[in-house]
Amino acid sequence: MKRSRVSLLWIILFFLCMGVGFLHGYLPQGISRDYLIRPTKVRILTTDELLIPKELRSLLEDELHVKLEVTLTRDWNTLLAKTVATPSEDLVLLPSYWAETLRQQNLLSSLGSKDSELFQRLAPDFVDTSKKDFDFLPIYWIKTGFLTADNKSFESFLKDKNEKVLFLIADEDLILKHFDVWQDQGLSSYVSQKKILTLPLEEILKTDRNGAMEVPSNELHPELQVENQLSALLIWGAVIPTNSDKKDLALEILNVLTTPALQEKVLIQTPFNSALSQVSDKALPLQRRAPYVRDLRLKDTLLINKKDIDAKLKLKNDFGLSL
Repeated sequence: MKRSRVSLLWIILFFLCMGVGFLHGYLPQGISRDYLIRPTKVRILTTDELLIPKELRSLLEDELHVKLEVTLTRDWNTLLAKTVATPSEDLVLLPSYWAETLRQQNLLSSLGSKDSELFQRLAPDFVDTSKKDFDFLPIYWIKTGFLTADNKSFESFLKDKNEKVLFLIADEDLILKHFDVWQDQGLSSYVSQKKILTLPLEEILKTDRNGAMEVPSNELHPELQVENQLSALLIWGAVIPTNSDKKDLALEILNVLTTPALQEKVLIQTPFNSALSQVSDKALPLQRRAPYVRDLRLKDTLLINKKDIDAKLKLKNDFGLSL
């Protein structure tokens, strides 16, 4: 009787092990990660919600079995504080010039060498190949321009007293660049007569135009005014702070995020163009692909090299614009 009971226990244990082994092999992340351990929380900071919308977050969470805690901020001091903290944010999505200022303060981890798979996905126009490794991953770029009523010149718009509103992309560094140029061109007095409205990219694309509007230059807006220092080249990407305690997991997220199939889906739904050489699906317009930057005339295009931490103060004191 005792021997039969022991045999029964061994049979139950055998089938239990078989079942666990099957589930561990069948489930994408294994049974231990899916059922016995709660998903790891990854802290992500982003300056623009459009860089990681809710649909993309859900996809990444399902793919990697993680929980993404996303914080949205356009405040430099908040971003800096969360970057220098111990532990810091695990991943930051931001403009290239914000990343450059963090780099100058030695706050960024290496994302790999030029031989890494992640680096190989980048188009050469967006990386410095002279460096041994890299700490900023370019993902998206746009070139901006201004839409005006009846396709009039931007100067004509400014001088038209019947035109009241000027929409600008909500980026204090870019706005300051514009105001400096307009001052040099003797147009500041006309700009001051306009109502200045600033909107994030995702909002400015939904706004009915009643005035002049700064928007991305792509296949939807071939008539944009993009020369004469009206245009800017903007690049967004990702960094991993030095104080992150989940660097490997952050890299895993970036590897999934930059897969060509995923990026081709994301780009169709955003105003961004790709900085990745492998994104080349025929359904994606040529203007959205990385090589298209070579076809653009970049003379007089505004380029921002680093974050101006006093940009808001300068706009208020020098131009009377409060953001």
